[in-house]
Amino acid sequence: MLCAMSDAKTMEGKKKAPKLKFTAYLRACSEYLRRPKTVFDLKDRSKALLLLTAAVIILQTLVRWLCP
Repeated sequence: MLCAMSDAKTMEGKKKAPKLKFTAYLRACSEYLRRPKTVFDLKDRSKALLLLTAAVIILQTLVRWLCP
């Protein structure tokens, strides 16, 4: 009984954080990703885009070469 009372007291002091909907979370993440913070972010994103493009081209070439 003593443990139950102490748990109830600790639960009263804690406030639950409001739950966000999944769509609100996705919207916030996409807004964060859209705006670059510094010049280095732009450089990093452009490098990542170039690497991804190169990887896709290499994989397409490899598949065409292996599958006549």
